[in-house]
Amino acid sequence: MGANKKPRKRYVQKPAVLPAGLCKDIAFEMPGFQASEAMGKGHFQEQHVYDLLSNADMTRRIAPAGHAILPVAQAMVEAIAEIQARAHRTGTFGVNGDEMRVLRDGVGKTMVFLRGASNVEIACAGLAAVREFNRTGVLRV
Repeated sequence: MGANKKPRKRYVQKPAVLPAGLCKDIAFEMPGFQASEAMGKGHFQEQHVYDLLSNADMTRRIAPAGHAILPVAQAMVEAIAEIQARAHRTGTFGVNGDEMRVLRDGVGKTMVFLRGASNVEIACAGLAAVREFNRTGVLRV
């Protein structure tokens, strides 16, 4: 009886336009989540600071002028600038209570905003950030 059945068609995933390095949503959101979890703990490192900064910078690049998320992203960038200045003075990365509150709240809000952004917008913003970094050596703060 199995000889006369029609063979099943093999599943092939449809191609999608995704930003460089983004295969799954969890891979996109994980660095920001890990950085927010590491704040206030002994393993908070420079990479966590850059993950938070990239989250806020992408939001600032994608959000239209006057959007409600822009002040949140700007507050995140200012808190990160304070962390980096303190790390330059003391040699260790640490977060105080105000910075932690701003960054923890901001990561959640910016990730909700970035989840709603199109993949093309995220890819364009990411490429613009990489071009800026290659040209100047720093990201705008």
